[in-house]
Order: sequence, then C-alpha cells, then structure tokens
Amino acid sequence: MSKSLLLLTLLSLSAHAEPVSFSLEVLPVLSDNCLSCHGQDEGHRKADLRLDTESGAREVLKSGDFITRITTDDPDEIMPPPKSHKPKLGGEQIATLKRWIAEGAKWGKHWSFEKPVKRPVEGHPVDFFVKERLAKEGLTLSPKAPEHTLRRRLSFDLNGLPPSDSSNKSDLSDYIDKLLKSPHFGERMAMWWLDAARYSDTDGFQSDATRTNWPWRDYVVESFNANKPFDQFTLEQFASDLLPNATPEQKIATCFHRNHMTNGEGGREKEESRIDYVIDRVNTMGTVWMGLTLGCTQCHSHKFDPITQHDYYSLNAFFNSIDEDGAAGTKATPYFSYQSPHAKRAVAEAQKLVDQRKPVEAKAKLDAEKPFAKWLADQQTKVKSGFKAWHLVHGSVESQEGTKLAQGKDGIVIASGPNPKQDDYRLIAPVKLPRIAGLRLEVLPQNGVLSRGKTGEFILTDIKVQVRRKGSTQIRDIAVRNAVSDTKVEGKVRQYGDVKGTLDDDPRNGWTTKGYPKDQPHTALYELAEPLVLENDEELIFELLQRSTDGDSNIASFRLSATDQRGPAVRELGPAPLEQLGAGKVERDRLFAQFLEDHAPYQVAKASLDRASGDLKEFTAAAGKLNVMVLAERKQPRDTHVLVRGVWDKKGDVVQRDVPAAIAPWPKGVSRDRLGLAKWITSKDNPLTARVFVNHVWQMFFGAGLVRTPDDFGLQGQRPTHPELLDWLAVDFMDHGWNVKHLIKTIVTSETYQQSSDLKDQTDPSNLLLSRGPRFRLPAWMIRDAALASSGLLNPALGGPPVRPHQPEGVWEEIFMGRFTYQPSQGAAQHRRTLYAFWRRSIAPTFLFDSAQRRVCEVAMTRTNTPLQALTLLNDETMMEASRALAKRMLAAKAEDRLQLLYQAVLTRNATDKELSVLQRELDRALAHYRTHPEDARKLQTTPELAAHTLVASLVLNLDEAITHE
Repeated sequence: MSKSLLLLTLLSLSAHAEPVSFSLEVLPVLSDNCLSCHGQDEGHRKADLRLDTESGAREVLKSGDFITRITTDDPDEIMPPPKSHKPKLGGEQIATLKRWIAEGAKWGKHWSFEKPVKRPVEGHPVDFFVKERLAKEGLTLSPKAPEHTLRRRLSFDLNGLPPSDSSNKSDLSDYIDKLLKSPHFGERMAMWWLDAARYSDTDGFQSDATRTNWPWRDYVVESFNANKPFDQFTLEQFASDLLPNATPEQKIATCFHRNHMTNGEGGREKEESRIDYVIDRVNTMGTVWMGLTLGCTQCHSHKFDPITQHDYYSLNAFFNSIDEDGAAGTKATPYFSYQSPHAKRAVAEAQKLVDQRKPVEAKAKLDAEKPFAKWLADQQTKVKSGFKAWHLVHGSVESQEGTKLAQGKDGIVIASGPNPKQDDYRLIAPVKLPRIAGLRLEVLPQNGVLSRGKTGEFILTDIKVQVRRKGSTQIRDIAVRNAVSDTKVEGKVRQYGDVKGTLDDDPRNGWTTKGYPKDQPHTALYELAEPLVLENDEELIFELLQRSTDGDSNIASFRLSATDQRGPAVRELGPAPLEQLGAGKVERDRLFAQFLEDHAPYQVAKASLDRASGDLKEFTAAAGKLNVMVLAERKQPRDTHVLVRGVWDKKGDVVQRDVPAAIAPWPKGVSRDRLGLAKWITSKDNPLTARVFVNHVWQMFFGAGLVRTPDDFGLQGQRPTHPELLDWLAVDFMDHGWNVKHLIKTIVTSETYQQSSDLKDQTDPSNLLLSRGPRFRLPAWMIRDAALASSGLLNPALGGPPVRPHQPEGVWEEIFMGRFTYQPSQGAAQHRRTLYAFWRRSIAPTFLFDSAQRRVCEVAMTRTNTPLQALTLLNDETMMEASRALAKRMLAAKAEDRLQLLYQAVLTRNATDKELSVLQRELDRALAHYRTHPEDARKLQTTPELAAHTLVASLVLNLDEAITHE
C-alpha cells in the first residue's frame, strides 16, 4: 500500500479504544465487497440477501455464518466469491467487522447522508481541526509562506490574476477584502462554475451550431460579485421562470439547465434527444449540488448508494415538462429575448479600431496609385493582341460509383453508362499556369437537360479542390474562399439553390438551377483563398460531390477551366478586366481592383481593416436582442415514466415529482415544482449540498478537496480527510446565509491556508494531513490571463460577447472541413480574459490544456504534464505577444532596472543576485545572436534589442514559479 493510501486509511479509522464507526469503518467494507451483489439493485441481487439495509443485514447475521463465509479458504464458500474478481478481505477488515458485531452491530448511514454537525472549536476553526489531526501524527503546521508568495497565492485564488501592485503592503485581512470586492472575483469563480455547468457557445454534435447563451455567463459573474447567497443563486438557476416579478437577469438564470449539448443531426429521434436533455439536467444536478453519481440509476437502482431507479425518474419529472421538443439550433425553444448591457462596450471598442484602421487602408490605396499606373501601362502593351483569362483543364476523369466519364478535346466531360443515385466525379490534371487563382465550372446541357435524372435538374452538393504529387497517395486540401454563379434559387440555408452551399461539406444544401432553362449552360466561379502554385510533379484534383438527399441528380456534362487572374476575374461573371483591356475597353476601377489583389502593402492594410470590420459587425449583432435558452413549463404536463433499462422509448411505471427519501424529506408547505426542488436542495435537512459546495471551494484553493472525489460523495467515493472540518464549514456556511465570500474568507485567513508550500519531509507526500500549503500548476486559463496582466496587455472589461484568442491556424477548418473558419479577434478584444473566449464544443480552445471539455458536467481537476504544454507556453502567439510587450516595457526603463522590472512584473518580487546573473547572461547571449543574425530578428518583426529582451521575457514567463500556485 502506498504512503498516500495508508495515510488516507489512517485518517478515516478511529483508535481501537473507541467504538467502531459504522459510517467510516464498516459501511466502506460492505460497499467495496458486498453491495454489488447484495444491495438494492434487484436485478443483480444474489440469493435474495441484502446488506444495504439494517433489517437485511440482521437477517444475514442471524444465520451465524457471515464471519465464516468471509474467512474461509473454500473457493465455493468464500465471500466475495473468486468470480467477482474481488480480493479476499484483509485481516484488518475482518477484525473491524468482528468488533462491530461484538459491539451489537449498530447500524447507521453513510457519512455524507448524515446531517453535518458543527463541533465547538477554539481559535480558528480550520486550524483547530487540522492541528488536532497533525498532533496525532506528531506533526505541526509549516511556517507561514513569504509575504510576496502569500499575496500572489491569494490573488490567483480570489481573482485568477497575479497581484496588480507588488508594492502593496496593506494589512493581509484588508488585502483579502480588496480581492473579494474586486470585479475580477466574479470572473474567477465563474470560470469554475462554467466548467460545472458545461457552458459552451455552440450546440455540439456534428452541426455544432452557434448559440447566444453568453448573457448567462455574465449573470454568473455578477452573481458572485454581488455575493448572492448560494441558496438564492441555486433557486434562480432552477426556477427563475416560476418566480413572481423576476428581473430579466433572473429570467436568464435557468440557462444553467439548458447548457447541455443539443443534437441537430438528421435521422435522430427528437423525442430521444429531449429525454437525453432531461437526463443530463438530473445528472448535472446530482454532480454539482449533491456530489452523487445519479447517472448510475438511469438503467437500474444504484448498486451502492440508496437511490432507486424510481427515485431517479421522480427527479426527472421536475424537468420533464419543459416546453421543448428535442430540437437544436435556432429551434431549441424555449428562449428568452434579452439585450445585454455589456455589448455596447464591445461595439465601441470595435468601432474605435475600425476608425483607426480606415485611414491606414485609405492611405495604402492612395499610395498604390503610382505603381498601378506603371502596371497598367505594362499590361496595355502585353495585351495589345488580346488576352485570354481562362484556360481549359485537360486530364483524366473518374467516378466514385461507376458512372462512365469521358473528356473530349474541347474539355467537355460527358457522363454515360450506369446512373447511380449519387456519385462523385473527379478531374485530375496538371495545370501549366504560373499559379491558379480560381476555377470555372460550366454545367452543360446534354440532350436538352442538365442531369441524368428524371427531372433533368442537377444538384451539386459540394466541391473539393485538392493537390496530389504524382505517384503519391497523399492529398492536401486547398481552401476555397468564395463561389458565385449565374443562377441563384432562393431558399432556406439547408436547401438546394445557392452555389455557396457547395463550400460547406454539407449534403443538405448545394447548387441547383431548378427553375432556370435546362437546355442552357450554367456557370460557377470558385475563388481560391490563396493563389495555388503547383510544382512540376503535382497535379490538381477537382471533385464534384453529388450526394443530395433527393438523389438522381447527377450532372450530365461539365467543363472546367482555370485562371491565374485575381479579383474581379474570379468574383464576377463576364469578361475579366484584362480581357476587356485587350479588347480596347479600359475599365479602370476593375483593373485597379485586380492590381490591388497582388499589391502586398495594400493587402496588409485591407486585411487588417476587414478583420476589424468583421468584429464590429459581429459585436453590433450581439448588441441587439438575443435568444437565450431558458426553462419554461409547457401548459400540459407530460407523464414521466421509469425507462426500462434506461431506453428512451421503453416506458415502465409512471412516477410523480419526488426526491430520494434517503437524502432528505421534502420541505413542509413547499410546492412540488422546480422552485420546491431548489428549496429541498438547499434545505438544512439536506446533508449533501453545503458539504459539496464547501468541497468545491476547498479544491479550488488547495488543488484537491477535503473529499478527493468531488463528483462522488457516495459509498464508492473517498472519505473526507478531515470530516469534522468539512462538517463545521458546511454548517457555518448555512448558518451565515449561504454566504460565499464569508466561507472563502474563513478558509484563506487560516494558518493552514497561509503555510509555506515547501515539502519538509516525505511523511505526507500527497498533503492529506494539510501539513503544508498548497502547491500545484496553475490552470491553463490562469497562466494565459497572468501573462496578459503581467505584460500590461490585459483588457479588464467585464461581460459582453465572446472573443477569439489566438490559436493555431486551420484547427476549426480541419475538423469541420471548412464549414467554420476561425478568425482571431482584433485589438482590445484579443486580450480579454480567457473566461470570455469563444468555446466550440467540438474543439475547446487549443491553448487550454487539462481543461474541461464542457460536453458534460465536470468538477474534478485534471493535471497532466506533456511536452505539448511546454511548447504551447513557449510558442503560443498570445504568450509571444505578452513577452514582446514585457520587452518593450523593459526597454523603456533604465538598462540597470530592466531585469528587476521583469521579475516584479511576472513574479511580483525582486530577483536575487544569482538570478540576475543568469538573466544577464541569457540577455547578453541573445543580444549577441540577434546583432550578428539580424535576419532572425526581422523574422520576428523586431529589432535585435527587442528580440533579445522578448526572449528573456519569455524565459521568465515560463519559469516554474510563474506557472505554479505556490
């Protein structure tokens, strides 16, 4: 047994002089070894014997062979039996059971189902219990942490940021009060709550459509900042729609129970999805508020905890009559129309950035006039004899499903032979152009119709542009920016018509010319995101995907051409600008537009303005009325059934709204609705909620809870390391009106919290005894926010629409095959706290390692250590921006003060002489390198001095002390 497990066992066992504790000593043995076969689950109960109830256990003990069966060596008689794959009970376990029986086999409940008791204490309550436990092991608390370490610890724990002023020498109690009053306190607490609430800005599943629930995130921040009592916070998120005279902010609170994923995939049963949503709400409630694995009872009664399957579906009944039908996307009613007061600030920031960048773009355009005049004169000379923009693509053709394809000298590809319901055509060819800027697809009539189907109408669902090296099987996709055609059939997004539907890899939409003449050719232009330059041994693959749900719409004939011209040539049908020029027609605006496409100085300015304008458009939309997903009861309640084996359409007994009697009775005079459920959860008779919340908070500050299984307070979870401390804090939390800030201040003012985190010896390696202060790596979101704050880049604004921090290019595009494109936010929006980062369910922000995925409720902390994390901290663009900003601050100071300034900014302390020596050595090395290799500095778009100081700043940002909760 490891030292940690041994210590945990010792913490939960009493001295032999004391009576055996049924809750802490006997029940865990029964749970681990007996209840899976002799518990309340009738479907798995063996020999009709029960050890989960007092009456059942006494019946077993009456037989007199209980001890015999657990001590025998006979494989046919021993319990647990060999086929259970459980080891034979150990000597200490058997001795405990014998003592328990000898003392009268006194029955009781699992510790977490007993109401907590507030034992009298002397001095600080936290220290009273911790010191008492340490004394039993002959240990004492560690010395107090150094002042700068303690203030840094407090700042991260209470605000999620490093101290803003390292020179602040105020009284520690005043410093704690200041942090608790900071608006950043609500943001720090909200990040934890959003993980538990499985909050995301998208639906999840294949479609992963965007939703606008972010005002609920701001409600959470404001609630924690206002120190809203946790019972009120709970009530509003369960049933604010049932409150009289609820404010708009209260009405969006029930979004907590709508943060689950929603499934909009074709072919799924909407009613199955709706039931999944109800189940998710109950499971989330069980994890967040009660620390129970309620999901184990979806299919059968719990094997260990006193929760029956009927109990589970009685809880489901509270959420089963929400006015929803299982839809997703924009049909995921009910909604509450809400206009956020925080969006105006985002609009103003974006407008300011646009106003800054417009003159830069205008000047770049004006500066382009002179080189354009020279280019135009050159082009007039080149195209005197005419100009041809489009060039036929000749190559090999093939189909996926058996259609015979043949290409003639005129480039026309004709389909014949088998006519499958759906098929993909491919044209593979070398293209002898200096570059490819766009492709032209002509769908040509064959025998008076455009397709081989009965209607004569074609449906092209998607196209793909790819490159393959000859003789190789590896293919790379080429991004297509835009598509235009000579027809547009108006319709809904998920219907066939608009040629832009061929760019999203979705077979439910695409291009068709239905309603236009079938005996006429039709044309589509595809503009590549960037000009493509093929190497000599590379060939182009153009694929036409015809996978419509209608089917029988395969193209009869087509032709493909390519061009190296940019701008209007690939965005507008008709002659290209240079074709017009060759014909003697000078359209200056179109020619200038084409020239600007290849004029790098202008493109840099235009791209910058376009990105800012895109943000402004997005934030302006967010400032209007938004649909926030909420709870609302339907007029006619649904019957709730026990689902046989948890299968959505296998309905068993009808159940009414109720709660597990083993936890707490229903409060008197309280209605059987979600309001009543919230009051039951926060009733003082409920033994779980206060304990579970206290444990969540303790875990935030110490890296692990007093119960180290925060999602399982049941029989299979770990027992508390300091049960009386947990109970004292839980009762005190309730006695003070569920005051969150009071609870937190109680914890952080203790000597236990303020200890040094230095490891004195190996007696307590996992710190189960709390013999030293907490030490663990900061969450990734805190590391990012700290870098922004230390560098002076942090935008401290509260609330508002989500933003998109830097992440590697192409991550969204690769997963969604181009359907979603990630564009990092611009200006001040880029440097907002991670709390406000756009969270796509299919792929969480890539810079957040060890984070919750937010597909389901997660409350446990995960910590891993991989090279990828180190690479992220060294190379992530946000970290590089922070390093560069720090370097600029250093260069603005006196040379002799720069390194100390860096240490103060990042670590909030002065560097030692030894550390200064190392930093100066690295700075000198970097300066020498960049001065002799200025091209390396230019790659970073900096001077040698700035590049060298950026490197040293990055070094300090990556120090263990910088990324660790000390």
